[in-house]
Amino acid sequence: MSSKQFLQQVTSYIRSKEARSYVEEELQHHLTNSKQAWVNKGHSPKEAEQKAIAEMGSASQLGKSMDKIHRPKWDFWLIGAVMLLILVSFIPILTTDFSQQFGSGMNRYFVEHKIIHIILAIAGIAVIMYFDYRKLQRFSMLIYGVGLLFLSSLWFMPTDFVNGQAIFTIGPIRIQPWAVLPLLLVAFAGFFTERKWKGWTLIGLFLLPLFFFIMIANPAVMLLFIGVVAVLFSFSYFNRKVKLYVFLVAGGLGLALLAYSVYAYNYLLVPYQTERIAAFLHPELYADSAGYMMLHLRTVLAGAGWFGAETMYYVPEAHTDYALVQLIQSYGYVAGIAVIIVILAVALRILWMVRTMPQSFGKLLVLAAVALYSFQSIYSIFMVFGFLPLTGVPLPFISYGITPLLLNAFLIGLVLSVYRRKAYIGKQVFSA
Repeated sequence: MSSKQFLQQVTSYIRSKEARSYVEEELQHHLTNSKQAWVNKGHSPKEAEQKAIAEMGSASQLGKSMDKIHRPKWDFWLIGAVMLLILVSFIPILTTDFSQQFGSGMNRYFVEHKIIHIILAIAGIAVIMYFDYRKLQRFSMLIYGVGLLFLSSLWFMPTDFVNGQAIFTIGPIRIQPWAVLPLLLVAFAGFFTERKWKGWTLIGLFLLPLFFFIMIANPAVMLLFIGVVAVLFSFSYFNRKVKLYVFLVAGGLGLALLAYSVYAYNYLLVPYQTERIAAFLHPELYADSAGYMMLHLRTVLAGAGWFGAETMYYVPEAHTDYALVQLIQSYGYVAGIAVIIVILAVALRILWMVRTMPQSFGKLLVLAAVALYSFQSIYSIFMVFGFLPLTGVPLPFISYGITPLLLNAFLIGLVLSVYRRKAYIGKQVFSA
C-alpha cells in the first residue's frame, strides 16, 4: 500500500471536508518525516515508506479517531442563549401601544417584520459560522477602508439625525456610527495578528476612525471603539513593556483630554452644545427639553414592581433603544434581571470558549466580538437606568431593528466560526 492509498483510506472516515484536507496535510507531513528517518537508517525508499505506514497503525482506527478529534464543534449553550434572547425580543413589541406614535394595528406590522429580521439573522449566523473566518485576515485593510467609507458618509452626508446622532440610510438599512464597529474589529484583529505593521502605522490606523467619531459627535461609540482596540492591543503580539508604555501614554492623554473637556464645557462651548451634557447631569432642570426622556424613564422604572407596573406608561422607542424599560414595565424587575443574566451569560460563555485558544487571528476575533458585545450591552443597560447619556446604542438581540440584529448576529457567527475550527486555530488559509 502506498502512502497516497493509506491517506485516502484514513480520510474516507472523516466526514468534514475541511477536516479531511487538514488531516491529510498533517499526516502527509508526518509520513514524509518518518520515511526519511527510515531511509537514513539504510532502508530503501519503498521499504521506508511501508515502515512509516506501519507506524501509523490501522487506517480505519486512525481515520475514526481523527474524525472524532477534528469534527467541527458546535456550542449549543451559546446558540440556545442567543435564541432565548431573540424570543424575548418579541415582548417589547407585543406590550407597546404604538397608536400614539404610528397609529393602530402596528403591533402586527412590527411582529411580522421582526420575524423576517430573525430569519435573516439566523441565516447570517449560519453562513458566517460555516465560512472560514481565516480568509478575512487577508482583507483586513479592505474591510478597514469600507468602515472609513461608512464613517465619512455619516460625517459628510447623513440622511437623518436621531437623538442628535447622524444616520445614513440605504433602502431599509440604517447605518449608525456603532454599526461600523464590527468592520473595524475585524480589521484591527488582522492588524494586531500580522507583524508587518509598524507601531506608528498602527497608531495612524487607530486615530483616523477616532477622528471621524469625534467629528460626528458620538462619544459613546468612540468609547466603544477605544475599548475594543484596547482589548485587542492587550492580547496582541507586542511585549508587556510596549503595552505598559502605550497604556501609560494613552492614560495621560485621556486625562489631558478630560481636563480640556471640562475647560471647554465651562468656557468655550455655546449653550446649545452644552445642553445635552447638562441635561444628563441635571435632567430636572431641562424637564421640558433635553432632560425629558431621562426623567420619563426614571418615572416608568420607579413604577415597575417586581412583577410589572399597575399603571402602564407610554415609552417612545419602547421596542428599540428602550426595550429593556418596556420589558421591566410589563413583567417587572424579575423579568428584567433574568434577561440581563442571559445577556451576561452569552458574554461569559464566549470568554469560556476563548480560554484555551492559542494566540491567533481567530482568538483576537473572538475577543473583539465579546468586547463589543459586552460594552454594547453594559452601555445600553446603564443608559436606561440613567448612569450614562441616552444614545442610540441597542440592547443586543432585544432591541428592534434589522441593522443591530444583523450586526450582533455577525458577532455571534464569527465566534461560532472560530470555535467550529478550534483544531485549526493558528493555521493560515491561502486558497480563495
